Amino acid sequence: MTSDQDISNIQVPDGHAREYLQHATGLKLAASTKDTYESQLRGYVLFLHDSGTSVMDATFNNVLEFVEECVRTGNRQSTIEGKVSVVSEMYRYIRLRTEVGDELSLEPLRLTEIDVSRYRTPEPIKREALSREELRQLFDAFDSYRNRLIAVVAVETGLRNSDLRELRIADIDFDNLEIHIPNPKGSKPYDVPMSDDLAYELNFWLKHHRRGYANSGESPYLFPSQHGVRLETNSSLNRIIRDAADQAGLQEVIGESQVRTKREEVDTRQWYRVTPHVLRHSFITLLADAGVDISYRQLVANHTSLDTTRGYTHRRDDKFAPIRQKFTPPR
Repeated sequence: MTSDQDISNIQVPDGHAREYLQHATGLKLAASTKDTYESQLRGYVLFLHDSGTSVMDATFNNVLEFVEECVRTGNRQSTIEGKVSVVSEMYRYIRLRTEVGDELSLEPLRLTEIDVSRYRTPEPIKREALSREELRQLFDAFDSYRNRLIAVVAVETGLRNSDLRELRIADIDFDNLEIHIPNPKGSKPYDVPMSDDLAYELNFWLKHHRRGYANSGESPYLFPSQHGVRLETNSSLNRIIRDAADQAGLQEVIGESQVRTKREEVDTRQWYRVTPHVLRHSFITLLADAGVDISYRQLVANHTSLDTTRGYTHRRDDKFAPIRQKFTPPR
């Protein structure tokens, strides 16, 4: 469950939206998903405020205008669909679970009529995995032990940006050579294997380097930030990976999106080749190159259905044996 401190830190300027997040957090939202919902609802509420209305007074047309604003600012179809889904869930909660539900100006069911596919949104950016040699170049380019180790963990486990930032020391199982992911985005907890070399590096980090960070003594997180208990945002880790890729000569712009600002000015957003997501993609590709069966790749990548995961009948000790036998991470 989420602590009272976590709930009090919800930064959405609307009481009804905060109440919905408080209700959902700990019941169905993992910590990383809660952060996404909070960011999306904050954007929606601020848009309504700029339009001179509120969550309770917003109409169906206001939601459509929000969608169109997302299109103008360069959001992709999947991103907009995610925002509409969160807004819709909030309104269903207000309608069915609060005393003011009958005072809503819109009917939540109408939001299912919104078809984002009819808008012209940017095409998805196609990314390619880094080769082993490129990964070695990237590792050599980091400016600190922490930053390099985050990238190594990403490549050896395939963890998502948010899961890397939210790893806690208690999640590292040195005895079984596994890392536990307690709150993955949109999924149930799962485990990934780690190599003897990675276990050694993590242990070395904990004993000799981590204590040099200002808040390491009070932080439960594996990777504290320079001035806080952890890296707070996806963009903070994006910047770390991007800067190292620049130093290694690996970074390049692979796409651009035209973004319209609130002042109706057109700006350009650049999409980079090397990101935390590309490290995750590189991990999955390395497993495939090593001959690891697709069912095991799906298991450790955690983007398969729960039915597939339930299909594994191996004992805990044997679950990752095929991966350990075949996969040799780049160093």
